[in-house]
Amino acid sequence: MSLSKSKGFTLVELLVVIAIIGVLIALLLPAVQQAREAARRIQCTNNLKQLGLAMHNYHDTYGSFPYGQYNTQQSEDTSENPNRSTWFVATLPFVEQSAMYDTIQPLMSTSAANTWPENVRKTVVEGFVCPSDPNGGKIGNDGFQGNYVGNANDNVLNQAVAAESSAMGGLFFVKSKIGLRDITDGTSNTLMFGEIRQSPQIECTLGNYWNGWAMESMFTTVFGVNTPLGAAPDFVPAGTDVKNPWRDTQGMPYADENTMTCFELRSAHPGGVMTTRADGSVTFIPETVNTNTLKYLSRRDDGKVIGSL
Repeated sequence: MSLSKSKGFTLVELLVVIAIIGVLIALLLPAVQQAREAARRIQCTNNLKQLGLAMHNYHDTYGSFPYGQYNTQQSEDTSENPNRSTWFVATLPFVEQSAMYDTIQPLMSTSAANTWPENVRKTVVEGFVCPSDPNGGKIGNDGFQGNYVGNANDNVLNQAVAAESSAMGGLFFVKSKIGLRDITDGTSNTLMFGEIRQSPQIECTLGNYWNGWAMESMFTTVFGVNTPLGAAPDFVPAGTDVKNPWRDTQGMPYADENTMTCFELRSAHPGGVMTTRADGSVTFIPETVNTNTLKYLSRRDDGKVIGSL
């Protein structure tokens, strides 16, 4: 009788199998990550599309887009209310958040936005959160801070002139009341909203919707998209305790630290940022965009021809 032996894997064969599995995983993971990012980008696109639609519904109701922020900047007249309120607050009824708005509406004529009920201020509105941002949905000292901010200007946001429409080329600024009639460059040639990245630092006020004092809910296009940290830092809290490196590139003295801010377009999407134009369409702007083209897109009435992105 012949005895049959059961044959197993040799060590070499086992190592080969493990190597093959490792290669397959290495090939598969990037594809999975790309698929997930594609889904997140689609969600972000939908968020910005709904925000653009909400703004047009607001415009149909009131004849203009809402103010960027309401405070009087340097004079800081706290008797003018809703002091420190932003465009986000005015938009709430148009993004299916009427309950939030109805809660704070009786207080809008008597107090500042950063004093309104904490449970309302700390409510995360998912439609204002980019799913790709690891710090998205942040709750800061004043409340919820989002990823979508309004187009203010193509220069630094100087608080001294932030209420003058002739000095602010975008759609949102202090006590702004810009309507479609004012966008003479055409709504398809003018930015309405863009992305910023949230900071993990609790004291950073970027994207602060409940305490608009230093233009935290708006962006400017001084620099390009996703500018390297050396030129303009991702996270620049407003206030006198922070030194902004981008001032050096502009030759600005730090003495004006508390009166100027510069919040740039940035996102966690590879290669660029998502934006909403004034006609409600959503566009991905790549990091390679010409800086002049980006500035022309941020102005509503400069008459410049928009080049290719």
